[in-house]
Amino acid sequence: MSTLLVALSGPEGMVVASDSRGTFGDPRGVTAQNDSQKKLYVVSKYAAILTAGAGELGASIMTEIQTAIRGLEGITPIQQAVHTLVRQKYQQWFPQFAIQELPNASAPVRPDLALLCGGFDVDSSGQPTQQQVFQLVSQMDFAPMLHNYGFALCGIAQYALYLLNRLYRREALVEQLKSLAAYVITETASQDGKVGGPVQMAVITKEAGCVQILASELGEILKKNEARSESLKDLFYKA
Repeated sequence: MSTLLVALSGPEGMVVASDSRGTFGDPRGVTAQNDSQKKLYVVSKYAAILTAGAGELGASIMTEIQTAIRGLEGITPIQQAVHTLVRQKYQQWFPQFAIQELPNASAPVRPDLALLCGGFDVDSSGQPTQQQVFQLVSQMDFAPMLHNYGFALCGIAQYALYLLNRLYRREALVEQLKSLAAYVITETASQDGKVGGPVQMAVITKEAGCVQILASELGEILKKNEARSESLKDLFYKA
């Protein structure tokens, strides 16, 4: 699955981010690419959804999701509504397709699609409570998978997983998580051409809700990350 989606939780709130690259063709060989794919959707005051996989299909489904979940606030009921809708659509569109590729099976396989749903649950008065991140993927028939260890990754995850295992801290503040989310995406892009393009990012807090980060602020974050990388490199050459 050619992309990288990231969700990071901390005591102040959550950061969700993605790259913008879409690839076309067999991923095992040379592919064409487009760096203007929309992958981050703010879907309620306290929730966002990131998409990976078949980009145009994901965009089509997100249009229907945003209509279906109108009026819902907490991430858990939003995830439940998304689960119901995407399963229904895949069963309608690909009734004779296999869920996963199987040896010696003649049936075609359903297109890859993954959704990373992150945000806050809310209580009966509409106030945000706990943070939750769920992943739904077509290969698992969109069964909701709860990431309860502070972060979630989807797509080209091996480099980001290594970095987060070394660098992520549950007590990290939102400003630190913004830098870390951008860093794991750009570092992955430097090693794998199936990830790239502008970083998309949103911050979800109890106070402000879900706010997408402007390109100008992202540019400053990336610039600071470049300075950090140079400082790290310099450490190895000091006496």
